[in-house]
Amino acid sequence: MSLGRRNLEAATAIALLVAIAVPLFAEFFEPRALGWDLFLGLFLLALVAAALCLRRFFSSHAGELGEARFDTRNEGDLRG
Repeated sequence: MSLGRRNLEAATAIALLVAIAVPLFAEFFEPRALGWDLFLGLFLLALVAAALCLRRFFSSHAGELGEARFDTRNEGDLRG
């Protein structure tokens, strides 16, 4: 994978996280219950952790991900 494509993918991921995080942070400044703020904070942390784990998984298993191929031969064809 080229460096330019990797930078584009990283920029896209960061943009998506910011797009989700900005409305969540806006909620913290409204007078609401403490429980709601705690839930939003934990949700945001879990979202970032999940994004990092998925990025690590996809980068380490790049060769295994992709098109699935199945054996569609009949049982009689297997025996010859």
